[in-house]
Amino acid sequence: MLSASTVKLDTVLTVYLDQNKWIDLARAEIGHPLGAPFVDTLVALKRAVDEGRARFPLSSAHYFETGKQRSQERRIALARTMTRLAGQLRIAPPHDIVPWEIRCALIEVLGLRMMVPEKQIFGTGVAHAFAAPQLRFTSSPTWRGKAIPAETQAMLRPVVEAECEARVLADYVPTDGRASLRLHPENHTALTGNRFADGQRAVAEWIAELGRHRIDDIMLATAFADIGDPLALAATELGIASEQIADNAEDIIEQIPSRWVEMKLRSQRQANPLIALVESPQVCSPKFLTCEQRSV
Repeated sequence: MLSASTVKLDTVLTVYLDQNKWIDLARAEIGHPLGAPFVDTLVALKRAVDEGRARFPLSSAHYFETGKQRSQERRIALARTMTRLAGQLRIAPPHDIVPWEIRCALIEVLGLRMMVPEKQIFGTGVAHAFAAPQLRFTSSPTWRGKAIPAETQAMLRPVVEAECEARVLADYVPTDGRASLRLHPENHTALTGNRFADGQRAVAEWIAELGRHRIDDIMLATAFADIGDPLALAATELGIASEQIADNAEDIIEQIPSRWVEMKLRSQRQANPLIALVESPQVCSPKFLTCEQRSV
């Protein structure tokens, strides 16, 4: 049974796979013993992609998680499996989606008469996953000082682009050793993971001080604390008073999908004293749409 969030769009099923399931599928691809239970699943998923019945987008979280693997060989194998199913389909990052979600929520809940531009949630490649246009692949029209015929360029471009995207996902340094081309996601993971872990510990201390009967209020407060800056900016631009936000706090969070989900995940973890946050950053990072609970 795959752990995934699914959304039905037209006739194509969009499936977001957790990193641990991508690892299972990669093991199945390379014939690893631990991947044996997922061989049939991998075959079925490939068929679904090839027939246009399903798609499996990647997010910035997958780059971070893949980059944590120390073995270059394993990173490459994992990236190959991921790009086989995902292609170059990517989800926009939280820092791009959340401000848009906030504006939509404020306009909807407070009944403001204004429009919010549509947001392209799904896009192409690492540039979209990180909302960084400078990372978009551009092919060179020359090779060793000679112009490449337009017809040849058109033939090679999708192949080279796919290869480059796979290498970026695998955090694979080119043979000339230009380390600057790497994303170094392991550095970002350590930073964001530690910050989330610190936040979870702070929430636990707050619950211990105020009591578990206030857990819903605490979760709502932390949800707002997480989006304080973009919320304040949106409220200022829309002419919304802080009292209006306070009076409609719960409704606003419910209209911000990513924050509502994170609040519920955090609430589930804190509601059970037996589930403790392991200090390793990979245990839980719902800010990047991945969460794994471990009992200790």
